[in-house]
Amino acid sequence: MSELSELEVLKERATKIGIQFHPAIGVDKLRDKVNAALSEEEPEPEESPKEVMLTRKQRKDAASKLVRVRLTFMNPTKRDWTGEFFCVANTLIEHKVFVPFNADDGWHVPHMIYEMIRDRKCQVFFNKKVNGATVRVGKLIKEFGVELLPDLTSEELKELAAVQAANKSIEK
Repeated sequence: MSELSELEVLKERATKIGIQFHPAIGVDKLRDKVNAALSEEEPEPEESPKEVMLTRKQRKDAASKLVRVRLTFMNPTKRDWTGEFFCVANTLIEHKVFVPFNADDGWHVPHMIYEMIRDRKCQVFFNKKVNGATVRVGKLIKEFGVELLPDLTSEELKELAAVQAANKSIEK
């Protein structure tokens, strides 16, 4: 009878702490779970809102940092495309960018979009002989060949600014 009362006490304590357990759990196992939960360290105090905002700003800046890339498409279904719109978002930020394929001078995209493009895959199909029969087999390949280019030098930036001003392609 004393075991049953200890089990009831442990079940009550586990319920108060928020430990989930099977209704047919034994005394020893439940005792171990409760002791483990009680011996855990106290949670660290939360960061101040100013520190959280600072880290959010740092993460946002890192995701928005522009990197220069040149894309080559590997997906045979997109061979006639000149480029593609990419959209990436998380809880902090959203980026939508058109990136042309095979741009000789490269194209600047946010780092967040670069990571998505680098990891993107597509499925292609090819014929394979299996037991004398031809079968269509799918395979995942990288969708883009991504070449990471160095940042523009100050001279190249001045030259680009002059070209854009001459073409009136940007507004001041």
